[in-house]
Amino acid sequence: MSSVLPSIGGVDINGLIYRYTTEKETDADMKVTVGNLNFGGDGYLFKETDDWSGVPSNTITKSFPLNNIPLEHWGDGSITVEGDGTVKDATVVYTFRVDECYDPQLNPSCAGYKKPIPEIPEVEVYNALEDDAVVDAIEEEEYEYPDEAKIPEDDEDDDKPTKIELGLMSAENALTMFQDYNQNELINMINNQTNLQTYYDLALNGGIYKDKHKLSQKQMPDNKRALRANLAQQLKHEQMVDMQYNK
Repeated sequence: MSSVLPSIGGVDINGLIYRYTTEKETDADMKVTVGNLNFGGDGYLFKETDDWSGVPSNTITKSFPLNNIPLEHWGDGSITVEGDGTVKDATVVYTFRVDECYDPQLNPSCAGYKKPIPEIPEVEVYNALEDDAVVDAIEEEEYEYPDEAKIPEDDEDDDKPTKIELGLMSAENALTMFQDYNQNELINMINNQTNLQTYYDLALNGGIYKDKHKLSQKQMPDNKRALRANLAQQLKHEQMVDMQYNK
């Protein structure tokens, strides 16, 4: 059965269909048995016998619902003939389902499912103070800058620079990199970075767009509706002026 059905876990057989054709004499006795042994070979898990005695040759198809029998219980299948006759074009079809809960851990909705606990890896904490190379580097003698506090009082060399003076001198020396350029040259170099003349010189492809629409009449006719509205406004204005003078 492992070569007939997929070899995955949780497969249950829930139906069986077989079909075959007999060749025999009508008066001959013949019985055909379709069956599957148990996996251990002790008895049949499924067995069906068709009696063709006194029946002419024909084709038969039968189907049987099964109660989700696990694939592991099914043994070898066979079609045996008892009597005079033969069977041809025999086909046996097994219908099956896959039980998702055969292993409860495959689906959280299955009974017996346990939420997996992730395995926490062990992390080795590195302590730099336990590293011999780091300790050796820390224990090296540090360079001591000259300190005016350690200068003997009888030292009359007042021109010896202090640490603050040395720092200021190094900062001033950094500005000497630009002494090769005067102020005007530096300004010109900065202005060249914002030169917009290349954009002014750019020419766009264009031309003259002529009017396509022309009036069919040389003179537009007067709008009579607007004329009546203007006259009505004029009359209203005159009435308001006359009311000021009690006319």
